[in-house]
Amino acid sequence: MNMFQGQVKAQSAIKKFLEFKLGHDVYTVELSQVKEVITPSPVTPIAGAPAHILGLIDLRGVIITLVDIRKKLGITPLKGTFENGIVIFEIKGKLVGMMIDSIQKVMNVTTEQISPVPDSDKSNAYLNGIIQRDGKLSLWLDPSFLVDEIATIKKAA
Repeated sequence: MNMFQGQVKAQSAIKKFLEFKLGHDVYTVELSQVKEVITPSPVTPIAGAPAHILGLIDLRGVIITLVDIRKKLGITPLKGTFENGIVIFEIKGKLVGMMIDSIQKVMNVTTEQISPVPDSDKSNAYLNGIIQRDGKLSLWLDPSFLVDEIATIKKAA
């Protein structure tokens, strides 16, 4: 047996995540799904859109829908912070922006640190799992539901 085989398997089980805050809650997304993180920019509201759809932003000539996931999930935004940002995702060929309170860090997570979402939890629709790291929990957000939210708005219009 090759003594390096076990090391290769352990390395392949590590994923990179972006950790951020929504209100006082800590969430993560897979870094591979993040296109970029930008500072808040002017938003053009969309008439008749749900409250969690903030509107549209112009990112270097590309129009992106901006979602305030905190409103959708009933999370109170942090007050008096200048750390707000927008995480841009490319999902299903579409760019979507998500307003966050603050970026915490980029971190490596092993598959052993990831637990499934409890079946009794109604958040299964937007969570991929729960990350247990350094004695703390963070919720692994599935950003693909953002595109589904936007598609629902377009169908209603």
